Amino acid sequence: MIKRVCFALALLVCLSLAPAIAQDNYPRNSAIDVIHYLISIDLDDSSDEIKATTTILIRFNEDNVKEISLDFSGFEVDFVAQAGSYEPNRINYAREGDKLRIPLKGNNKRGDEYSILVKYHGRPTDGLFIKKNKFGDRTIFADNWPNRAHYWFPSIDHPYDKAKVDFLVTAPATYDVIANGALLTTSALNGSRIWHWREEVPIPVYCMVIGATKFAIKYENAWKGLQLSYYLYSKDFNNGLKDYGRAAQMLEFYANLIDPFPYEKLALVQSSTRFGGMENSSAIFFDENAFNGSGRLEGTVAHEIVHQWFGDSVTEADWHHLWLSESFAQYFGHVFFERADGRDKFVRLMLEDKQAYLDAYGTNPRPIYDPSITNLFDLLNRNNYQKGAWVLHMLRHLMGDEKFFEGIRDYYRSYRDRNALTIDFQRVMERHAGRSLEWFFNEWIFEPGYPVYDATWLWDVNAKQLTLRIRQTQEKTVFQMPLDVEIKLGNTARREVIEMNEREQVFTFKLAAKPTSISIDPDEWVLKVLNLTEAK
Repeated sequence: MIKRVCFALALLVCLSLAPAIAQDNYPRNSAIDVIHYLISIDLDDSSDEIKATTTILIRFNEDNVKEISLDFSGFEVDFVAQAGSYEPNRINYAREGDKLRIPLKGNNKRGDEYSILVKYHGRPTDGLFIKKNKFGDRTIFADNWPNRAHYWFPSIDHPYDKAKVDFLVTAPATYDVIANGALLTTSALNGSRIWHWREEVPIPVYCMVIGATKFAIKYENAWKGLQLSYYLYSKDFNNGLKDYGRAAQMLEFYANLIDPFPYEKLALVQSSTRFGGMENSSAIFFDENAFNGSGRLEGTVAHEIVHQWFGDSVTEADWHHLWLSESFAQYFGHVFFERADGRDKFVRLMLEDKQAYLDAYGTNPRPIYDPSITNLFDLLNRNNYQKGAWVLHMLRHLMGDEKFFEGIRDYYRSYRDRNALTIDFQRVMERHAGRSLEWFFNEWIFEPGYPVYDATWLWDVNAKQLTLRIRQTQEKTVFQMPLDVEIKLGNTARREVIEMNEREQVFTFKLAAKPTSISIDPDEWVLKVLNLTEAK
């Protein structure tokens, strides 16, 4: 009990000293919370103009809220109304740049709910793309990340306010329509078909999507009967099935490793969007040009499937904590191949990530958490992907597999369908580690760089002693990291763990004979550059 009390006091001190967590520049409105979007949209085969109505259910978190402000750009607004009655009650509104401002009478109470209906029409300039695919066929695909959903439906276009969503999509009868959640109904109407998709779980707005074109579709039952579907252009169908690879196996692996799959189905969709893969909740979109039957897409498939848990279900509350999404997808994408194909492939993938990060650091010497970034697309960098993956890798070694994966599962379950920041993840992992990890998160998330170790070893034949001298030669941060040292004497190997926490340190080991070889971090657990030589 005394040890537990001491640890708790130490943890409180560490948390009080944690780096300040600045918010990105999005103006949050804590007085309201969007609960649900109902997006009704008409797609025409002969025009790029759409007609749409979005109904937004809002809950008040405070009394007497005077205004609701939504993100909305382009389009001609036909009217705004208070929904919920047979004849919607039209209300005033104002357009100010990318904002749709709706004044209220202010007689609402905390906990009250209020529905706003916005009817509009026009041609989307971003967020929803109507164009021909690589085969010349007409396609309509949403492409929202990071904050481009408001170019086709009014919303709070920021991941901090997650909501449920329904789509009612009227499209030509020859089209197939895919969206988030479960397909509730389809019905024919005058040469068109109405598709009703419903997502019952709160998701970030950037993951709310539709896709419509002529697809070839394959369905199969995956983990515990969950529907897994493959949407492909018909001319790419056979190649595409090869490129989706072991998706069903991945789905089962992550459901067992982390927690049950969080959504109603999983669709993998070939699409004409900008990203190689986009993790839209339960409907992942992949670049149409990535399909050639080579199987090269399989790593991207793993990455995007991981996002269903980390990014979609547990979502960063602030853009500058994007590593909680992208690093997790990057690392656990590799973990699948570790378990399925062996550690050699896993280490190769990690070393490729390491080299990619090192190549980028020379021109972009920034930390992972970097509030100076204002262009959100600049967050798609090798800090938030490759370096962050190594942070998780090092944390795994530091804690050990059992505690690390228990912590990952606890973090997911604690913040499922919610938002999180780095400090939230840190606190969960500290509970499982049984000690403060503030030093680890400070040096790897909030400080830039990596350790560069210049190491020499010397054998003293008279003293039967090995001396290992290590100096950190990088600028700025001096890293505190445990390092595995392997000492080989013929066919036998001895492992030691040393704690590097100073600019230069000396370690000694008594041995029976001169070692045949010395290795530092032989299993590649630490993001580093190492130069190891024998002193003459």
